Amino acid sequence: MRLKSALDDFAANTVGLVPGLLGRLSYVGKLHDGKGTYSHWGLAKVYGDDTAQTALRATHRELLSQVLKKPLAMLLEDVRSSSASRHVTEEELLAALRDSPPKPLSPAALAHLRAVLSALSALLANRDNANPRGA
Repeated sequence: MRLKSALDDFAANTVGLVPGLLGRLSYVGKLHDGKGTYSHWGLAKVYGDDTAQTALRATHRELLSQVLKKPLAMLLEDVRSSSASRHVTEEELLAALRDSPPKPLSPAALAHLRAVLSALSALLANRDNANPRGA
């Protein structure tokens, strides 16, 4: 008998261990094939594929919702910590987020996500221009 739902299990034992909100969104996005199917072997083995798909889809959408509610200043700090923990550049993290939104996604939510990621990219570029690395 399981004491947790697939959603609770995935949130606590997998996603909860990934640093940063954007890091978590990126992680779940990488589990998505871009056509509507997620792949997480352990969750599917324990709970079955249909239940795992439902949990992964719900988690992806919830993480996106959290990102879209955060102020840009907080997300800018999150970009730094999430990219460092994933050992990628900030730009690579933002590109991965652009390429893996939850599906289906309303046009409004997709436009909002693109605007947030574009703003973060611009803020990072301006920060880099204002503070040259060699200065």
